[in-house]
Parts: sequence; structure tokens; C-alpha cells
Amino acid sequence: MILVIGATGKIGGEVARLLVSTGSPVRALVRDPSKAAAQALARQGVEPATGDLGDAASLDAAMQGVDRVFLVSAQDLRQAELQGNAVDAALRSTVGHIVKVSGIARSVSPGGPAEIGRQHWQTEHRIEESGVPFTFLRPGFFMQNLVETAAPMVSKLGLLAAPMGGAPIAMVDARDIAAVAAEVLTGDSHHDRVYDVTGPRAFGYEELAAVLADATGQRVRYVSMPSGFAANVLRRQRKPDWYVEHLVEMAELFRAGAGATVSTTVRDLTGRPPRTIEGFAAEHAGSFTQEGVPQLLHTAARFGLTMAGRAASVLRAG
Repeated sequence: MILVIGATGKIGGEVARLLVSTGSPVRALVRDPSKAAAQALARQGVEPATGDLGDAASLDAAMQGVDRVFLVSAQDLRQAELQGNAVDAALRSTVGHIVKVSGIARSVSPGGPAEIGRQHWQTEHRIEESGVPFTFLRPGFFMQNLVETAAPMVSKLGLLAAPMGGAPIAMVDARDIAAVAAEVLTGDSHHDRVYDVTGPRAFGYEELAAVLADATGQRVRYVSMPSGFAANVLRRQRKPDWYVEHLVEMAELFRAGAGATVSTTVRDLTGRPPRTIEGFAAEHAGSFTQEGVPQLLHTAARFGLTMAGRAASVLRAG
């Protein structure tokens, strides 16, 4: 039995689906089995286990009869504590392999430059000390994040704004991370291994803008904004301070080249190449389709001398 922790997320849900498709018995830790995401998993043949990373008793129940655990959870300032609870529960059971989704390699260290990276290191260290065989997956920037962070502004303003400078980033599709995880969970040759998981090539946001323009058939311009400006935008969106600081830290890491390295992990473990940014953009073109310049001017009028206003001036000038 394989327990998937984080099965209602981008990676965990795909891991559960892939495992079921191979005939593996799968159990998923879910907070509320009545929720749509949990019910969708059940329809696929996934056994639900009601519980939470903060509830040790529920973790013990979920681990019964489990020999392999997939561990991923939402970013949180208590991440190391919560994931540590899962590690402790695994130690109290018969689990023989823990597969953890960690952070990008350059962020995972005890004195690393990003808080979430430091917390990933704490969990990795805890697993290593436990003696339970492990595999750590260290993916880079998720392509899916673009739908949440970039698509709203691209679709409304024709503008790709990010604090990434000209840094090349080997973005990876979350489905490829899941495919690697499924291979690791169903094999026996990946114990005590660490895998960097990336897309097939590194590219900058200037090229990303061109890719999105090709996919939508519309004009997309990239503007590299200062980290401080990006932080202010997030705060106006009522994002918590720790989350804003995390994104700023990660942007600084990427600008320093942390995402430029390309790995062959996806091809090596799955036998097929990782998905390309061109393919991803074509698949999600509808999310990036522009609503037109009138909407841009309306947004600029609302926010005055903000990035939207500057973008309006740029497009009118062009």
C-alpha cells in the first residue's frame, strides 16, 4: 500500500492517478472526504484516510499497512513541523520508503537563503536520521505556477511582469514531477537518492513572453520589475508577510542562476522527454488570451503610477 500525502494538490493528485493506473493500491490522506477533490480520488480507486498532518493519531491510522509514503504539502511556516509528524508516524509503522518533494537544490540547506528551503532541509535531515530509505525530489519552478501568477496580467494587460531579470530557468511541468515520483514509488532502485527534476531547457522571461505570444497569437511584453515592487503588489493582494518574503527570496535565487541547471531525470526515470514550455503554453493558451487594451487602460486608471500604468504607456508607445 502506498500512502499519498498531499493528494489534492498539483503533484500529489497526479501521483495518485498514475499509481492507480499501474494497479498499485493507493491510500490518500484527506482532511474532508466529502470535498470534491477527495471524492474524485475515490472515484479513481484511491482509498481515503481522513486526517491531517497536525493530528498524530490520524497519521498513525493512515499509515497502517503502508510500506511506501509520498510526502508533499503546501508551503507553510510550520512545514518542517507538520512534515516531521508524518516522518514520526512512518517510524512508528512499517513504512520502508519515503519519497519527499523538496525544494530547488540551491535553497535546501540549514543556512540557505530561503526560509522554505531551510524547512525542506530540516525535513530531509529528519528523514535521513530516521534510517528509513528515502528519495528526495528537488524540482525547479513549476510551469503550472504561471497560470496562477502570470496569466491574469497577461490576459488583461498583455504584460508579463516578474522580478526575474534575464535569468534562465528550466521550468518543469508538475505532471513530470509526478511521473518521476510514480516511477520511484513503484521501483526498488531509488533508495537514498536525490534527484533534481527540471524541464528540457532553461529560458528567460523574455523568451517566455515570445512563447506566450506565439501560443495566443497576441502581443505579450515582458517587464522585469524590482523585487520590492512585486512585494508591494502581493501585500496589496493581502498575501501574508512570510509568503511575500518567500517569493522575494526565491526570485533573488532565480536571478542568481539557481534555476538554470538542466537535469535528465525525467527522461532517465520515465523513458520520455519532459514537457516543453511551448507545449504547456499551447495547452493553456486560453488562460493567457488577452482581453484587450481597453481593459488595460481601465486598470491603469485605477492604479495610477503602478506597473499597469507603466504597461499602458509602453503599449501605447509601441
